[in-house]
Amino acid sequence: MNLFSKHKTRIKNHFPGLFYTPYVKDYLFMSNVRSSIYLSTVISILEIFMLIFVFSGNVTRDRKLSETWIINHIISYIILLVTSVSILIYSLLYIKGKIKNKIIGSGLRLFFSIVAIAFGLYISYNSYDKSGQVFAFLTMETLCLSLLVWHPINHFIFLTLSFAIYYHLQRRFGTISLSILINSATMWIALLMTGINIHHQRCIEATKNENLEKLTIYLRDKSLKDELTKLSNLDSFQRHAIKTISDESVDISTLRFVYTDIENFKNYNERHGFRAGNNFLRKVAKIMEEVFNDDLIARFSDDHFISLSKIDGLEAKINTFKERIQEEENGVSLGLKCGLYMPADRLIDPSVALDCARYACISIKKNYFQNIAEYNREMNREFKVKQYIINNIDNALKKGDIEVYYQPVIWAEDGKVCGAEALARWNDPIHGFLAPATFIPVLEEYHQIHKLDMYILETVCQDIEKSHKNNYPSFPISVNFSRLDFQLGNPVNEISDFIKKYNINKDDIHIEITESALTDEDSSLKESIEDFRAKGFSLWLDDFGSGYSGLNVLKDFSFDTMKIDMKFLSHFSDNQKTQPILTSIIELAKRIGMETLTEGVETQEAYDFLKKIGCQRLQGYLFGKPLQKEIFLQKLLSGEYQVHQA
Repeated sequence: MNLFSKHKTRIKNHFPGLFYTPYVKDYLFMSNVRSSIYLSTVISILEIFMLIFVFSGNVTRDRKLSETWIINHIISYIILLVTSVSILIYSLLYIKGKIKNKIIGSGLRLFFSIVAIAFGLYISYNSYDKSGQVFAFLTMETLCLSLLVWHPINHFIFLTLSFAIYYHLQRRFGTISLSILINSATMWIALLMTGINIHHQRCIEATKNENLEKLTIYLRDKSLKDELTKLSNLDSFQRHAIKTISDESVDISTLRFVYTDIENFKNYNERHGFRAGNNFLRKVAKIMEEVFNDDLIARFSDDHFISLSKIDGLEAKINTFKERIQEEENGVSLGLKCGLYMPADRLIDPSVALDCARYACISIKKNYFQNIAEYNREMNREFKVKQYIINNIDNALKKGDIEVYYQPVIWAEDGKVCGAEALARWNDPIHGFLAPATFIPVLEEYHQIHKLDMYILETVCQDIEKSHKNNYPSFPISVNFSRLDFQLGNPVNEISDFIKKYNINKDDIHIEITESALTDEDSSLKESIEDFRAKGFSLWLDDFGSGYSGLNVLKDFSFDTMKIDMKFLSHFSDNQKTQPILTSIIELAKRIGMETLTEGVETQEAYDFLKKIGCQRLQGYLFGKPLQKEIFLQKLLSGEYQVHQA
């Protein structure tokens, strides 16, 4: 069998026209159907003309012909005419799609060709004009074997057999001259080459069309399908979703947009590698096709999948989907969170609906006991605020709706101001005061935080410049930087440019970087921190102790000051562990050459304790809330805030 396959492959390579793909077969069949229309129309017209010619008596004008001859010719014309009309009717009906049976068409084509060539042989044999005897035969040979496409082997058999019959009939008239034999052989070769050439050209056309159609299908699938999972992609999903929710016969209150998030997939990738992760996502896609078999489904991105499903039985489907996914865990504990959204009206943009479903899903990300959440009014309010933040951040910065507030930092030993932290406050004309906890996470999620941080930085530099020019009391201002600032820009160069632009000193700015932003994997952030240090900037580690990597951060990164997270002072008087922990942290900082600042100081008791154990700087409501720069300045100028002299 293998040997046969090898030989077959070689034959295909050398004689591609001998083997048809299904597409080429269809193409050649359709080509013959179209040719049959022209061919049968021409022959039908010719036969009608010949019948008129015979019945008019013109055929007997030059000589007397027998009644039998005339009747036989009339019958021949009628048979060929009926056959021509039959294949014409079939061809027209096939093109219109009213007949789909190809076997009937192939049979009619073969029958028509046999009848036509037999007609040519008969007319040539019985021609009263022996000098033109061959023309009827050659005409039919040319029409049937040159206009229609035949397989080269069939063409050879058909042509050879018909010429052999013609040769046999000619011999009945007597000896055939050498010139007739040579001319007949030449005509046989010409017709054979013509037929093979037509077949070859049609096969080339068919192959080109097939390749073009394959490319078109590939490009269409690429534009409509997710390359990894072969599910619909987001664009295709949205188009079909629009059709569904626009259909007046569909009750949209029974539909839900579903956004699913596979929990812990990142760990799966880290443990098994990206190739195994991709294979896993393909399995998930297959499971989704089986579970949501009646629904519109697609891959949204990464490990997120979406569907447009009916609410009836949806929870059971989601639970089955989760169970099937967990069967593929392979040593990593996986979960599934789903957000649902009911379309509010038929005009809703599917992308908006999916955003709402995604928002519902995110709302339960940290809730171990809840796997499904449906978008509700409270989420709608929060979501609209979120969208408002993203759409209006540029305008808010431009109009000054976002201001820089300053919170004093106190030198513990003397209780005087030794610095301040710059904090963003958004007082919106529509939504009123927006808390930092509301807008900062949103700006980080949508990679807009860099705009805010650079605005704060430049404003701080401007305020420091004014203080210097007016001889106001001055001290260093600490400015917060996000991990995304280092990904979306170059803070080292940007702060250097601002310092140069506003003619201030490096010592006037302290750089705060949150502990949670620091990981071993982020080499670019590490390089930026080292660059800050090389340029002489003071680096502060913000929110120390808020995460789980504190000691590693101290080992791998170099900072000048540690800001101890305010959570350590929560329930300061009640928690017996707080004081020894804080004492140990401050002692550790001293031993590795770092100064300390504790946030969230609200009581005199906490102040006295922190001062006693050697914490240099303090910050909290006990000393002052974040204030607008004008109010902060007034407190400085009035002497309410006294400045520490280093």
